[in-house]
Amino acid sequence: MQPSKSVEAVLDEIISEEFGTDQRIKSVSIVSKTGLLIAGRSASDVRAETFSAMSAIMFSAAETTRKDIIKDDLEKVVVFFKSSMVIIVELSASLLIVAVAERDADQENILQRMESVVDRSKTELTWLK
Repeated sequence: MQPSKSVEAVLDEIISEEFGTDQRIKSVSIVSKTGLLIAGRSASDVRAETFSAMSAIMFSAAETTRKDIIKDDLEKVVVFFKSSMVIIVELSASLLIVAVAERDADQENILQRMESVVDRSKTELTWLK
């Protein structure tokens, strides 16, 4: 019988397999909607908790805008900086996947890989559905 892996280990493995060592991707992490780093690597080793919390807050603000003003489904949150971009996608009702990449990285390719992480996570961790 094989020992079971922790949720964090499963998510770290999926992220690693989907994103590998792509130099244009600075970090990929799984963050709870309450702002806790669950798996992956934060964009800031020094301020991982702050980065996780801010990612959750950005997504929450976009969700509130969607519900109260725009009345449309939220697909993703994308924030552009001078040389970087942050992409936030919902992984489940309580989790987000957050990618930080160079600004000129292929956004569609990153989104496809993020969706693959979402699909694989829901397959391997069936309770995420």
